[in-house]
Amino acid sequence: MSGHYIWFKTRVGLASVTEPCEILVWKGTKTNVWYISAHMKTEPEITLKNFWGRSGSISAPFLHLAFFSDGPGVSKAIAECMARIQDSICTKAELCDLSEIGDSQAWGQKWHQIKWNDTTTTY
Repeated sequence: MSGHYIWFKTRVGLASVTEPCEILVWKGTKTNVWYISAHMKTEPEITLKNFWGRSGSISAPFLHLAFFSDGPGVSKAIAECMARIQDSICTKAELCDLSEIGDSQAWGQKWHQIKWNDTTTTY
């Protein structure tokens, strides 16, 4: 993404991503959901120790781009999403529309989903 930024339009909002970052696919350990996220790599991971000697780390933020319910077609759906992201990066597009990608139910109840094509929605 050399010096370029890209906006991602998702089911839950807009996210701006600049380099350095990684686009990662991972499966939740406690859920039946696959995630595509942008991991911002602008800051190095920091390891800390608290008063009791326990260590922990702080890393740069993850921006969630798409969620997929696990199932027989999930690999193909993820591959198509990653191809769309790759095309947007290679063409230096300013917006990568992922608002219809993945599964709306995979986002769960804690996320407010936007009805992008519904002009009557009030916030």
